[in-house]
Amino acid sequence: MSTKTKLRIKVRDRVRFHLGAHVVTGTVVEDLGMIGVGAEQLVRVEVPFTDTEPQVFAIPATFLTPAPVGARRPLSR
Repeated sequence: MSTKTKLRIKVRDRVRFHLGAHVVTGTVVEDLGMIGVGAEQLVRVEVPFTDTEPQVFAIPATFLTPAPVGARRPLSR
């Protein structure tokens, strides 16, 4: 569920988003530009997991919210 925002997400920003039933925190590693549906900003977000290598997801910026300072909880499976 998108929270239509005009916030421009930048590389190295810490963000949160829903991944299934969990809210995960990750770092923006690439700005793909305004190539999403309706010219939305699309970014790649790297999410660290405790028992595997980090996963990278391509996500519209409208699905992201800024992570609180100090938020760094890897998701365990």
